Amino acid sequence: MDIKKIVRGQLIGASPYVPGKPIEELERELGISNIDKLASNENPYGTPEAAKKAMADCFDKIHLYPDGESFNFKSVISKTHGVEYKRVFTGNGSDELLQIIMNAFLEPGDNVVSSQYTFMRYGQMVRIAHGEYRQAPMKDGMRYDLEAIAKLADSRTKMIVIANPNNPTGTIVYDREIRALLDKISDDVILILDEAYAGFVESREYPDAIKLQMEYPNKPIVLLRSFSKIFGLAGVRVGYGIAHPDIVRYIDVVRGPFNINMLAQAAGAACMLEAGEHAKKSKTLCSEEKKYLYENYSKLGVKYFESEANFILIKIADEFDGKIVVDELLKAGIIVRPMKSWGLTDNYMRVTIGTAEQNRRFIKELARLLSKDSRTKAANGK
Repeated sequence: MDIKKIVRGQLIGASPYVPGKPIEELERELGISNIDKLASNENPYGTPEAAKKAMADCFDKIHLYPDGESFNFKSVISKTHGVEYKRVFTGNGSDELLQIIMNAFLEPGDNVVSSQYTFMRYGQMVRIAHGEYRQAPMKDGMRYDLEAIAKLADSRTKMIVIANPNNPTGTIVYDREIRALLDKISDDVILILDEAYAGFVESREYPDAIKLQMEYPNKPIVLLRSFSKIFGLAGVRVGYGIAHPDIVRYIDVVRGPFNINMLAQAAGAACMLEAGEHAKKSKTLCSEEKKYLYENYSKLGVKYFESEANFILIKIADEFDGKIVVDELLKAGIIVRPMKSWGLTDNYMRVTIGTAEQNRRFIKELARLLSKDSRTKAANGK
């Protein structure tokens, strides 16, 4: 068999997305315990009790297929956001929903525009759906440059994808910037606002995607949200979107009939109905710990980018070897996310904002690795 004669040409040479290293993998590799995973932006405060109970209540029914329509869950989303039921769609995390949208609307030769240093899966998804992926350079401060994105759009542009807040930089685009972009682009370009980390945003300049949909009725604006972050349901995989009913109709054609399982539907609905305090607590604790981390990064001479998410992108000084720092952190039982695969240097890393205990442990280990003694050992090759 010659696999290159069988597989689609666009996929030859492509690599699968590699998520943050699991705790279990590090345990196997190094034989250590007491590991803090600060690599995948999971909620360190766990899953709401209401969601756990809702899933447990499903156990006696899991021999049955789930509701392929997700009627109850979609009804809760509709009521929570004050939108028509027919504008709501659900899926196995917002990641799956993005792929479904691209499969539904991209034709060979169409292009999708996004940004440099954004979620790596966007480019993979576009290529899987036979499209061309274009990336605009970022502004200073690791922010999306929407003017540059608009200039990359042409007659074959089918979508613009904006991660807001952006992963891995944590920065946001402002309401006025989104409006300016909408005024420039064609009514036939789908604008996808990927708001997986919206629950942590504090800025008053953050756009209200649903309000934009109402104010720009002729623009195909798609809002995507995830329960993985603010509601701590990363292991369940549940997300949803809100868009014009005509868009939703074709999303439903492409998605599988049971693409969101019974437990996920129940947990998602429970989070929206009963877990507001959990989300509020998670956001507050994230905000408080962010200040502690900013202060200590400054003390250590570590460059950081102010974040509206539950992680912070940092850069250690060039005199250090980022690979060695990441490896030494692993040996100390702390997993962070190196950024080389995003096109940044080895000295960039994305670090989840954990609990107070986790953050202090991380800062202590980072300080040790960036200390004068550590610098001397590195210079001597020890």
